[in-house]
Amino acid sequence: MTDLGFEGLNVHWSTSEDMHEVEDGSVQSVITSPPYWDLKDYGHENQIGTADESYEHYHDRMEAVWSECYDVLKDNGTMWVVVDTVMDNGDLQLLPYHIAERAEDVGFHLQDMVAWYKPTAIAGMTARNVVNKKEYVVFLSKSKDFKLNIDSESNNGLEDPAISEERLLGNIWRHPVKRGSAGKNVLHKAPYPISLIDRIVRLSSDEKDTVLDPFLGSGTTAYSALNLGRACIGYELNKEFEDIIIDRLSDLQQKSLTEF
Repeated sequence: MTDLGFEGLNVHWSTSEDMHEVEDGSVQSVITSPPYWDLKDYGHENQIGTADESYEHYHDRMEAVWSECYDVLKDNGTMWVVVDTVMDNGDLQLLPYHIAERAEDVGFHLQDMVAWYKPTAIAGMTARNVVNKKEYVVFLSKSKDFKLNIDSESNNGLEDPAISEERLLGNIWRHPVKRGSAGKNVLHKAPYPISLIDRIVRLSSDEKDTVLDPFLGSGTTAYSALNLGRACIGYELNKEFEDIIIDRLSDLQQKSLTEF
């Protein structure tokens, strides 16, 4: 474990296939974007999802992570997995649904498949595909009695299709991806926007709760959790992300000094 100097943050530079350092039943919410199968190379020989793994072996390793997440979650805890479909030799693989199936195998309950609408997306999967403007947020719970602060997201702007007057939050969320949203980060190839994670943190936890990200990457989940008064535990294989995370979270220190 490394102390990066940010109160409430613990980072483990190891695989989340084994999270024995985290006490069982101590985490309120798991929020993560896992490595996609055979899509992105994050520069570590033991990373999950590289081309030398079969699709089934990828899910075997991911299931080990989901099992660890299940154990460390509180009974009323939830898990949110931001992920998209992938192409395999020209065929579409429904990766979010397969992740949900494996998570259910270890005991999770699938609550919803939220559609994350990305209006600023410009790239298609291939030259013969339409432009992909969405990803999914796989929403799972440890039990059927789970924490969900639905009232926290009742007013988030007229452009968000999830928000409608006097109705509960919907499951189509509009969060544009901004260029440079990860600061100087050029190592992490798939950062997600802070507004998306802020929503999930508010929905799934209260202040002083603990949020876990088993694939910490550039630290977006940590930034959101700490900024909203939660603690955060992160697992990340690639220690090259350390400087990126420190740089990313430095804004929080500046904000704290300004408020003081």
